Amino acid sequence: MKLNNCLKNSKCKIVALLIIIAFLVPSFSSIILVSAEEQAYQTISVDVANRMITEQNKYSNVVILDVRTQCEYNLGHLYNAILVPLGDLTVRMNELEDYKTSEIIIYCKSGYRSQQAGEILVEYGFTKVYNMIGGILAWINADYPIWTTSHHITVDKIIDKKFELLIEPQLLYYTGCFSCNENQECPIESESISITSETLEQREDQIVILKKYEFNGIVYEFILTHTILWSYDKFTSNYSKSAYFISTEITSENFYFHYYQLEYVIYHKNYILTIDTYFEPLNSEIYNSSFTSIKYIPLNGKTITSMEFVYFNMSVILSQQYDILAKVTEEMAKIYKKSEDLDLMELYYGYTNMGEGIKSLSELVKEQLGEYNFQILESYASLMDYPVNGGNGGGPPPPPVGCFGGDPFWDCNLCTIAVSAVSFGACAVIIIAAIWFWPAAKAAYWCIEALKLFEFLYGSIAVCIWLGCC
Repeated sequence: MKLNNCLKNSKCKIVALLIIIAFLVPSFSSIILVSAEEQAYQTISVDVANRMITEQNKYSNVVILDVRTQCEYNLGHLYNAILVPLGDLTVRMNELEDYKTSEIIIYCKSGYRSQQAGEILVEYGFTKVYNMIGGILAWINADYPIWTTSHHITVDKIIDKKFELLIEPQLLYYTGCFSCNENQECPIESESISITSETLEQREDQIVILKKYEFNGIVYEFILTHTILWSYDKFTSNYSKSAYFISTEITSENFYFHYYQLEYVIYHKNYILTIDTYFEPLNSEIYNSSFTSIKYIPLNGKTITSMEFVYFNMSVILSQQYDILAKVTEEMAKIYKKSEDLDLMELYYGYTNMGEGIKSLSELVKEQLGEYNFQILESYASLMDYPVNGGNGGGPPPPPVGCFGGDPFWDCNLCTIAVSAVSFGACAVIIIAAIWFWPAAKAAYWCIEALKLFEFLYGSIAVCIWLGCC
C-alpha cells in the first residue's frame, strides 16, 4: 500500500514536473526571444522618431545618428544629429561609446544605410538602437523640421505678372557628390595646363587680352575683348556703390562667343554685397539665358553660411528678375527669423540687407539701363550669405585651402566643378563649344578654365567648397 502510494506519488510528481516543464519551456523560449529582440535594432516610423525626440521627459537621452556623407549632412540634417558616415562607423565606434545604453535613432537618406548601421551597432553591443524607416526624405515629406541653410527655389508665373515661390530643401534635389578620391578617373593632378596672358590694347573703356593655354605641348590662343558699356558710382559716409555693364567677346581661329556681365558692388561699413549677372544674348533684343550670383559677406565675424538656388520657370525681363530675387530674399529672411536656432536667425539680417541691395540694383536698371533691360528666356541664380572666415553651420567649416593648395574658392577638383556646372544651364554654351571645337584638349579642362576666366558660375563652384565635397 505504501509502495503503491509511493508509486502514485512518484507518478504524480513526475506528471506535475512534466506539466511544469511544459509550461516553462515556451516561457524559457520567450525569454530568449525577448532577450534577442532587446539586442536587435528596431524599426520605427518618422512619427515615432519625432515623438521620441520631442518627448524629452520620456526619452531624455535620445541620440540622433546620421550615417550619410558629409555632403548630404551639410545640405540638411535633423537638429542635433551626430554625423558618422556608414563607411567610417566601425573605425569611429569609440566616439559613440558613451551612448551604448542610450536610445539611438539612426537615419540616412531613405533607410538602407541606416539598416546596415543598426546591425553594426548591435554587433558592438548597443542595446537601444532604432532605425528610422524612410530616412530623412520621409522625415521631410512628413513636414518635420530639418537644419538646413540651402534651399531650391522655383519661381512660377500665375497670372497678371504675379508669381509664386516654391521653397524646398536643396537636399531633395541632391543627386550625389563626387571627387577625385571617389572617381579615380580624374587626371587633373597629373596633367597641367599652362596659362599666360598678354595685354594687346588698353583704353579707358576697353581692354584686349591675348590668352594662351598650353596643354601637352599644344598651344591654344584666345583673344578676349572687354568693353565697358555703362558704369555707375555713388559714395556716402556709410557705403560706396559701383556698377558696370560689360560686353565680352572671346575669339579664336575657329570660335566666337559673346556675353554680357552686369556687376554691382556695395561696400558697406557692415558688409560687402556683390551681384554679378552673366547674359548669353539670343539676338539684339532678347537674352537666351542668364546666371546671377549674389554674394553677401558680413563683416561681423559670424561663421554660418547659406546658399539658395533659384530657378525661374518663366521668362522675365532683367529688372523684373531683380524684383523677384528681392522677394526671394524677403521670404528667406522670414524663414530664418522664425527658426528657434540662433545661428539660423543670424541669417535674417543678411537676407534683409541682401534684399535692399537687390532692390536698389533693380531701380538702377530701370532708370539707367533701359536699352539693355531685355527679356531673359531662361534664368538661374544663387544667393549666398558667405562669411569671410567660411563655415556652414551644419557641419565642420570648409577647408581653408583648395584641394591642390590654392584658393578654396576656385581650386576645387574636376569632378566637383563639372557636377556643379552642369547643375546650371547657363554654362551649357561654353561646355558645348569646348567639346565641339577642342576635343583634343579634353573639353572638361577647358570648361574649368572658362569658368575661372570669366567667373561664369563662381557661385555654383563656391558651393562645392561649402558642401565639403572638395
